[in-house]
Amino acid sequence: MSSWIIQTMEYDVDLEALLHAHLRESGAPYTLSAAPGGVGVRMEGRQGLQALSQALGRVLLHDLVPFEAAAMADETPLVREDRQKVLVRAVDAARQQEDMSETVQRLSDYLQAEGKLCLEGFLRFRMPETLLFWRLCVEEAFSELLLEKEYDQAADVLRLLLDERPPRCPSLRLCLHGDGLCSLSDGEELRMEYVDESGEGILSLLVGMAPARLIVYDLSGGTRRELVRALTEIFSGRVCLYTGEFT
Repeated sequence: MSSWIIQTMEYDVDLEALLHAHLRESGAPYTLSAAPGGVGVRMEGRQGLQALSQALGRVLLHDLVPFEAAAMADETPLVREDRQKVLVRAVDAARQQEDMSETVQRLSDYLQAEGKLCLEGFLRFRMPETLLFWRLCVEEAFSELLLEKEYDQAADVLRLLLDERPPRCPSLRLCLHGDGLCSLSDGEELRMEYVDESGEGILSLLVGMAPARLIVYDLSGGTRRELVRALTEIFSGRVCLYTGEFT
């Protein structure tokens, strides 16, 4: 039977409870005990080593993400409420793309040679690409939130402009594609296509045309969700939205 000491000096977690939960899922016999600065773990044989590596992989890649992402989100110039939104999105994105295989192998190799493992040390010195990926998740969530705020501000102004002018055409149909292409028609004479990746041009155009009814076909697979959200807010009460693929 082999034994290890698993430590953390930084993370405010119940390490023994986390290890107990993950090791119990493995079905391998184990013993946990108090140890200086951490938790003592006793496992038996190759199966035990693999089970512990799997459990520690879950701790590193799943349980510790909120701590690291929170520190990264705190570096952004956002108010507390917005930092929390960034944190939630970044953690969700990171967890959706967890890849345990390489981390488990690294842990297994390390535990075969060493009897003590410090979680933050292992993460920082042996998993730098994971930390980089988490930072990218935070930066992406930060960018998305800023874009939403920009759309919200633009939507407020455009909604006021729209409310002040009477409808200039009875109906318009707008198709949004994932590559930024926008197709606009009135079902009769008007038909135009152009690329507008930001969405600002199509918003201004539609407000200027002031349709009594706007039918939006979102064929972008979710890539134009902020534009769609702005359209539904600006044209509230006169917009009809369809999503998916149409043939």
